[in-house]
Amino acid sequence: MPSPAPTPPPSGASYAEAYRLMREGALLLIISSLLVGVGIVLLYFSIIPAAFAGFEAVLGLVIALIVLLIIGGVITLIGLWGKFIPGVEKLAAINPEFGTSRTLIKIGLFWGTILLIVGAATLIVLIGVFIIIIAAILLLIGYIGLVILGFKLNELEKNTLYLVAAILFIIGIFIGIASFVGWILLYVALGDSIRRATGAPPTAPAMYPQPPL
Repeated sequence: MPSPAPTPPPSGASYAEAYRLMREGALLLIISSLLVGVGIVLLYFSIIPAAFAGFEAVLGLVIALIVLLIIGGVITLIGLWGKFIPGVEKLAAINPEFGTSRTLIKIGLFWGTILLIVGAATLIVLIGVFIIIIAAILLLIGYIGLVILGFKLNELEKNTLYLVAAILFIIGIFIGIASFVGWILLYVALGDSIRRATGAPPTAPAMYPQPPL
């Protein structure tokens, strides 16, 4: 009885599709981080003037911040569930070495973000604080998955940007702005990987003719 034919190796197009989904998700996560960051900066510079204006001004400011957090959280969920996590799942289906990072990201980032939204919406009551604590623990698990993902992508693609992004995600556990930069580097690195997987040449700067002397 003839032996079954060996499974063909995954094509570059399969990797490119996984990277494309992850990259689109990373872009949405960058946008959501900007929204949340703007909300926090506005709160920082407005809390003292609002305090002098009275309780209603402070309450309005807190509500505005909560709304921004919820909007940012919804965009994050779209980026994670609609793009980034499906991309990581596709990558894990192609290469089982990414299975651990897929599981941690799916459990930690997605469910942690959902609980963070619920916690922000119920922050004015005590239960919101406990929900946010649970969300923070899950998000930590998700970031561990991101760190593993960055290291594995660096091993696979030989792109130092993945390694730097993973290190920034570690720092981002303590300093939030580092995670934001990490997502940007991940976005850029995935673009390089897409071009490499599809065989497209890297983008070169435009050459303009020199004027005659």
